[in-house]
Amino acid sequence: MRCLMLLGLLAACAGPVATLGPTRPAEVVLYRDTVTARMSDGSLCTAVREARSGPWQSTFRGCPHVWPVSVLRPTTAPRLPLAPVTSDPWVQIAAPEASLSYGPRR
Repeated sequence: MRCLMLLGLLAACAGPVATLGPTRPAEVVLYRDTVTARMSDGSLCTAVREARSGPWQSTFRGCPHVWPVSVLRPTTAPRLPLAPVTSDPWVQIAAPEASLSYGPRR
């Protein structure tokens, strides 16, 4: 009986992460050919660049949030962590509630 109780407890711990309010990107990273976002609900979303140069657009894939992503200023850096900005964004994410802008961390 104890094993069943422990198994139930472990299953409850492994469930989805509960969030308060709308889902938002918790961490955004710009790579040469992708934008990845770890979301506040625990999912990991990736927008992949198609074969072209300059600014590009895509949508998140591999997660429940199929949001449009616009890379306004591509990078040649292998990895560029981004933070929310109010002006001069490098990346914009069109979440259902609002458009979110991100730029290099300072």
